[in-house]
Amino acid sequence: MMVARKVLWAASLLVLGMAASSPRGAIAQTLTLDEVEARAQRERPELAERQASIDRANADRDAAAAKGRPTLGARVDLSLSPGAELLKIPYGEEPNQETYYVTGSRSLGQGQSALVPQPRYAAMLSGKLTILDFGRTSLAIRAAEASIHAERASLVQAKVELVRAARKAYLAWIEAHQTWQLAQRDAEVTKARTGSVRALILEGARPATDATLSAYDEQLAKLREARAHRGSQLAFESLGAALQSELPRESVPELGVIEPTPSVTAPGAEVAAPADAVQDRALSVLDRQRDAALSAARAAERARAPQLEVGAEVGVTGVDELLFPVYRAAVSLSVPLYDGGALSAAADQHRATARGLDARRQRAEHDIAAARRAAESALQSAGEELAMSLELLAMAETLLSEAEDHYRAGSDTLERVLSAQRSLVQARREVLSSKLEHARARLELKPVSLRD
Repeated sequence: MMVARKVLWAASLLVLGMAASSPRGAIAQTLTLDEVEARAQRERPELAERQASIDRANADRDAAAAKGRPTLGARVDLSLSPGAELLKIPYGEEPNQETYYVTGSRSLGQGQSALVPQPRYAAMLSGKLTILDFGRTSLAIRAAEASIHAERASLVQAKVELVRAARKAYLAWIEAHQTWQLAQRDAEVTKARTGSVRALILEGARPATDATLSAYDEQLAKLREARAHRGSQLAFESLGAALQSELPRESVPELGVIEPTPSVTAPGAEVAAPADAVQDRALSVLDRQRDAALSAARAAERARAPQLEVGAEVGVTGVDELLFPVYRAAVSLSVPLYDGGALSAAADQHRATARGLDARRQRAEHDIAAARRAAESALQSAGEELAMSLELLAMAETLLSEAEDHYRAGSDTLERVLSAQRSLVQARREVLSSKLEHARARLELKPVSLRD
């Protein structure tokens, strides 16, 4: 009789192990963290907006550079208006006196001839070149280039933020998925135990009341599994929403993400964080934005400088069938004298922006250093907690094994077995929680690999 009980109990556990290890439904496809990070950096509205800002900054630089380049234009005019009649005016008293043309107009008192339109036309080429602007153009170009660097840094930071959000959602999915796996395993254990308990009751080895208690525990485990399954599905959908991507429904997470190395899990182990994790890209964004503001302030101040230009114009004008040459060459020096304080106000605005960015950078640097210290502390604490939770798990497994042996031998109650089973489930959850906290701290310190 005792041998039959042991065989039945062992067979139940064997069936449980096969059920827990076999896949359900379609073949699962592992969705790795690297793939998630790559998906997070694909075409996204946030990144498209940043890229548009870079393109606009490039256009601003081209516009600033164009102000220092020569310009060439062509113009053709054709008009009809009264009062453009050409009159011949002789000049001088010699026989071969010269004749000049002047425009003559008739008044309304001279009849309808005053309203007769006269055609006028012109074809002109004009050009202009800035010889010296005392740094106006160069400073404007530098300010535009500083804006380009700031926008590029913002694009990089946007990618970093998207990857960090994806990491957070991925860990939440791992937590929900593994919680469901533990609940599924617990449900299978309770189902196998119910069968074994009923077999022992039929043999008369255990009281009939154990069947009701075991069935209640089995139903409770099913309910928890259903809830955990729904939580896993919601976490998976949240990951897809964070990535703005359609993910394969049969995907499973990469569990190696939450498996720490043995050297780190040991209590008191040294935390070796990546060296470049200290230099957060958010600080680079603020630095670039501050440089852009200071460059814009210097460019606004330099707008008071004189400007030396040369210009030329050549072409012909005509009235009726007569053509006249036109050309003009000029050198101009313009000096701003008073603008009502507009340029000073613009420069002050940019410098105030730079001071605000300096303050934001100091605060961000403090926050980043504090977050790094917290992550390092969490990494070490999680490693110590994981070591303790693994010891707790080993103790819970031993406790359950002893309780099952005593129950089969008839020296203990089913309540003791169920209590030991709940302790084992709790110990597994503690191990999962410690692994997740360790992974969160590691990913917080891990630099983001950017992709084009």
